[in-house]
Amino acid sequence: MSEYPNNFLWGAATSAFQSEGHVSNDMLEWEKKGHFRKNGKDPVYGNAADHWHHWREDFDLLAEYGLNAYRFSVEWARIVPEPGKIDEKALDQYKQMVDYLLKKNITPMLTFHHFTHPSWFHEISPWHTNEALVQFTFFVDAVMQKLGKYVDFYITLNEPLVWALAAYGDGVFPPGKKDLNLMMQVVYNLLLAHKSSYSIVKKYNPKARVGIAKNIIFFQAKNRMNPVSVLLKSFVEHFFNDMLFKAFVRNKLEINLPFFLTFNRKIDLMESIDFWGINYYYRMFIRCKLDKHLPFEMFFENKSGFGLSDMGWEIYPPGLTYALKKAAASGKEIYITENGIATDNDNKREKYLELHLEQIQKVINNGLNLKGYFYWSLLDNYEWIEGTNARFGLIEVDYAQKFARKAKPSLQFFSNYIKKFKK
Repeated sequence: MSEYPNNFLWGAATSAFQSEGHVSNDMLEWEKKGHFRKNGKDPVYGNAADHWHHWREDFDLLAEYGLNAYRFSVEWARIVPEPGKIDEKALDQYKQMVDYLLKKNITPMLTFHHFTHPSWFHEISPWHTNEALVQFTFFVDAVMQKLGKYVDFYITLNEPLVWALAAYGDGVFPPGKKDLNLMMQVVYNLLLAHKSSYSIVKKYNPKARVGIAKNIIFFQAKNRMNPVSVLLKSFVEHFFNDMLFKAFVRNKLEINLPFFLTFNRKIDLMESIDFWGINYYYRMFIRCKLDKHLPFEMFFENKSGFGLSDMGWEIYPPGLTYALKKAAASGKEIYITENGIATDNDNKREKYLELHLEQIQKVINNGLNLKGYFYWSLLDNYEWIEGTNARFGLIEVDYAQKFARKAKPSLQFFSNYIKKFKK
């Protein structure tokens, strides 16, 4: 069995809105307006997993089961409830949380942007305007003033392309736009925000490591004998998986999908990223569709033999190796910042972990510079359109019993795996 690096981060991840509760922001307002309705039903936020009140208990479980790292986000709406106004009490609690993690010898990895915004944001400073950069960097600076000396790992943006697609492509996230050209301007501004945030982090903590969490999907043409399907797959691959990596190498955000989407603008990103976080979950198939607005469709099939998650996502472990190799081509350090499964069957979760950890061992044996693995999620939490029905957690949350916590057998499985590599 291979050896992991001595400083390898074994962790679990959450996001603030999906776990904390007790906050008002753009996503909660969006839900209340019925925009997340599915099959005629609305999801119910219900204060998510009430992590805002249970964080000590949650961190105790992290330590008890031998995890040495925790990825979390800070809720922008909580810290800046009104433009230009900082809630010091909220920042003080995040400081207490970080102090407690460090006391437990758990390395914190902090995310600034994990899909949510203050309720006022889209009206006065939407991401397609330059004002967004002003407001975001104000928020980042406030966080760094309080936490910068204590946290050494930062993710500026979680899945920026996924968020831009949802908010400005499909219109399923606020502000609910459907304009691909505007979406590309948003992606451009998000990258500018990353660059500015990188400088702010380094100002307060020069030794800090700063990255972006990038979602990668393993795409496959449904009919690999059809040249049109293969070509469409290559276009989607470039847009979703390659475009951001290349922007940091070429100092240019560029996409050219003939008759569909074209964007080409210089952006000076060189040396403004220390690592890439990789979020990997599934494989998707692509096939042609007779539609001039969207000439292809993407879908899931159970072709791997490992089944589907409760979200309908295909379990495809080799895709993780593919994702890691793609990220490694950047020459930067790599962390797996999300990898997990929604299932009520915890035996299935254990098998999912086993299969993906096998992939990790193989790439480390082959010399890939992988520095950590974070399972998604530490807790059962709020999964957007699915509400609290999608169970991703290593820790069960009983919503009907005052958010009672219970470690699942999969957490013990993960703990036993980690112990094999501890010196």
